[in-house]
Parts: sequence; C-alpha cells; structure tokens
Amino acid sequence: MDDRYIVNGEVARDKIAMDIKYRKLNRTGIEELCNDSRVKEAFRGTVYTDKRPKRDWNKDYLGRLSYAVVGESFNRDYLLYLDEVADFVSKATFRKIIIAGIIIVLVIIAGVIVYMYIKNMYIKSEVLE
Repeated sequence: MDDRYIVNGEVARDKIAMDIKYRKLNRTGIEELCNDSRVKEAFRGTVYTDKRPKRDWNKDYLGRLSYAVVGESFNRDYLLYLDEVADFVSKATFRKIIIAGIIIVLVIIAGVIVYMYIKNMYIKSEVLE
C-alpha cells in the first residue's frame, strides 16, 4: 500500500471513505488496504451493524454512510459495504441520466411527427380550397 492514506503516522479514515464514496478506491484497493497492518490496527470492531436495505440506498444515504467512518465505524465490513452502496448509487445516477436522455429524444421525435402531421393537414386543406 502506498502512504497516501497515512497522514502524520495515522490512518486517514476519512480520506479512505471519501475515495470509496467518489469511486477513486475500488474493491481491490479496499482489500489491499485491509491487508495492511497499519490499517488493521485502526479498525474499530469487525462488523458494520447499521446496514440498510437497497431500497434506501441513495445519494443522501451514501453521504451519511461515508461520515460514519469518523464516529463508530471503521473496519473491513464497513469499507466493503460503503463500496457496495457507492457503486449502486453511481450506477443508479448514470441510469437516470440515460433514461432522461431517451425521454428527451422521444419527446423531440413526437414533436416532429406532430408537426409533420399538422403541416400535412394544412397543405391538404389548402389544396381542397
């Protein structure tokens, strides 16, 4: 492990949590960190007990979860859970952007079709007169 997570001889738990939250640190990196003796010494407990169901996972929950590292939680289970929630939230955000883009395209296509239909009806009405 490099020393970017060691500040003044102490494990920078908040930096680790923020890097996981913002997807700068992935599961492989977390596993490497958890194998480092300095990080293991900074662990508090072995299990993260305040896990929520996936239906509650959103950007707000991820924010609150990432701050739990400062208080009561810092262990392998917590870090892997934070990674799982961060991954889920980042993919959900991407899916929302894709869906919004598709909806915009469909609205534009519908608008063009309606415009062409009205224009065609107008031309037909002029021909009949």
